[in-house]
Amino acid sequence: MKVSRTVGFTLLAAFVCILFATTLYNLVVNYLVFLVVFIVFAIGCTYAMIRVYKEEVANKAAVMIASKSSIMLFVTVALGSYAAYGLNIVLESAVLGAGIVGVFAAIFVKPYQVPIYCGSFVGMSSPALFGFWQFTLATLLASSIFVLAKDIFNGYGGKLGTIALSGALVSTVALRGVFLEGSHYEVTVQLLIVVFSVVAAVVTYMLSIRLKWGPVLASGAIGVLAGLLLPLIFSEQGTTYAVVVIGASFVGMSGTNRFEDEVPMFVAGILFGLIFIFSAPYFGGAGGKLGTIAFMSVLSVKGLMYIFRNMRPEHVDC
Repeated sequence: MKVSRTVGFTLLAAFVCILFATTLYNLVVNYLVFLVVFIVFAIGCTYAMIRVYKEEVANKAAVMIASKSSIMLFVTVALGSYAAYGLNIVLESAVLGAGIVGVFAAIFVKPYQVPIYCGSFVGMSSPALFGFWQFTLATLLASSIFVLAKDIFNGYGGKLGTIALSGALVSTVALRGVFLEGSHYEVTVQLLIVVFSVVAAVVTYMLSIRLKWGPVLASGAIGVLAGLLLPLIFSEQGTTYAVVVIGASFVGMSGTNRFEDEVPMFVAGILFGLIFIFSAPYFGGAGGKLGTIAFMSVLSVKGLMYIFRNMRPEHVDC
């Protein structure tokens, strides 16, 4: 059985737009001074998605969803989801749960490290939000969407988290769940959030590309380190910073087919931190939100890079 690539593209694009729209609404209500900046980035994000549609979706072969490889992808996403959720509950840390699963998959199950790590983002969902059946539905949806979108947006950090959020949001709405209340951060905390975001994004990219760790191992290791150390160093706010770090590490999971060096990662890291702050009131407890923020950030930066490149004159008269 084959399904058009447009289905997977539309699902991911739709959930990016949902989170972007809610963030922009919060800016209008509470942070109007930042609105123009975010509109610019929204234009960049939209342009990047249009480019992806033209290059990777339109007139391309449909996705085979009944093949052995697709079934294995479905199963491994689900396994990653349940493993991370279990660790999340036992360790009382979504960051450690996802990070451990990512490191384990990158070392011991390398051929399936990507779908397993994708599933771990569903497993980051708060047990206070998800009961067993709601979590199971989210897992099944995310596993299905992974198969549908497996050949789209590759190389853009945060794609895996967007897949996870898609499953989490649909299951929550379908089963009439109530998202957890979001947080509001003081100025000092906001500044540290942005700093941690930039550092995590750039360091993850360096580990992944420069040291050739690969994106899953780099992000997972950063997550484990943050989950262990930051709560000890910063006590009450340490958990928040650990969440920021693993989330921004998804920015650094981007590939060289999209970004050639660390400079775009630096910019996307700043944007990640800002969106993390401004989207805080929405979708609390849903796994994959961090990845979606990362996805929005890298798409926005890449889109603006496309736009600026097209604005350059092809040659300059002397």
